[in-house]
Amino acid sequence: MERKKIDRNDIEAVIKGDKDITQFLEIHPGEGITSAFGVRTSSNPNYLLRAMYEMNERSLNRKLAVQMMRKLYRSVGMGATGLNMFLKKQGLELKPHEFLLLAFKLQHQQGWGAPFELVSQSDDKIVVKTKYTFESDVMKDWAMPVCGVHVGWMEGVLDAVTGKNWVGEEITCHAAGGDACEFVFTQRGVTWNERAEGIRKGERSLTEFLELKPLEGKITLIEEPVIMVPRMLFSSMMGSMSKIVGEAAAGGVINYRAYMELGTQNIAFFMKMGIKVPNTLIDMALAFYGQMGWFKVVKMDWNEAKKEKIITLDNSAEAESLGKNDKPSCHCTSGLLAGIVSSAFNVRVQGKEIKCKSKGDQYCEFSLTNKTE
Repeated sequence: MERKKIDRNDIEAVIKGDKDITQFLEIHPGEGITSAFGVRTSSNPNYLLRAMYEMNERSLNRKLAVQMMRKLYRSVGMGATGLNMFLKKQGLELKPHEFLLLAFKLQHQQGWGAPFELVSQSDDKIVVKTKYTFESDVMKDWAMPVCGVHVGWMEGVLDAVTGKNWVGEEITCHAAGGDACEFVFTQRGVTWNERAEGIRKGERSLTEFLELKPLEGKITLIEEPVIMVPRMLFSSMMGSMSKIVGEAAAGGVINYRAYMELGTQNIAFFMKMGIKVPNTLIDMALAFYGQMGWFKVVKMDWNEAKKEKIITLDNSAEAESLGKNDKPSCHCTSGLLAGIVSSAFNVRVQGKEIKCKSKGDQYCEFSLTNKTE
């Protein structure tokens, strides 16, 4: 099948509105081939997009599902490099906002919602809007901002044509009851603190920032190397240490102190990144450990009279690994929490588990009090 030749006159006619994409569509149903502007394409049925959103919702939640779609389609947008090179060969040097509008004019003529219009633009900021996007129509029953596809896609397009990082935000959404979907794109970097703060607030998930290279033996989280550890580590470590020094010493002293040091070093790392507020440090550490599968924070209470912090956890990896017991078994978690709180407030803290799922309690509950000399 011979590809249709597209030249500068065709592109300029599309930009002006004298031509539209239907004149450059080729459909060969017998061969299973559809192309637009000579590039292979395919239909995007509503149920496919919805399935992608709902797949992420099942393991995260709706807000984080939108962010995961943003990450996915950012990589799609980076494919705009090819179109940019083609236009330059045709002698067309478009400004970033002009290229963005052209790219999405072509997409929306293929069914991705209503046409975009430029609200404003400068060297480092572009604001665009459209009456509705494809996903805001498909996912409108979510009744919230849902345009992760377009935010990520346009970020990727702008990155591809400028060679610089752009950050997008949907400020109004058709699916959330707005009269339009409006987006702001700013050319700037994204700091470690900004990503971590998103995780702390529950607005981003660790999965967005995990880079997996299993065949190279590498995993990074927000550009920091990490490793995956099986839950059985707790039971195997406890068993090994008990054989060496006895159960009481292994649980009550060695594991507690080892994990207290882990919590201390974790807070030191956050401080090095410029985070100083004690409660923010604690919230951030717990959010990270929670999203890494250690536990789920149910609540945190402060008893002013006793100067005592109570942290209630569910799904403790340690308790579930060690199984049923007649006494609290989360020695590592006790030490970890003590290290986190001690370092965040720069005080000496004693951690003690007062309820534990391994002995039949609903949750694991930890008391953290100032340690007396």
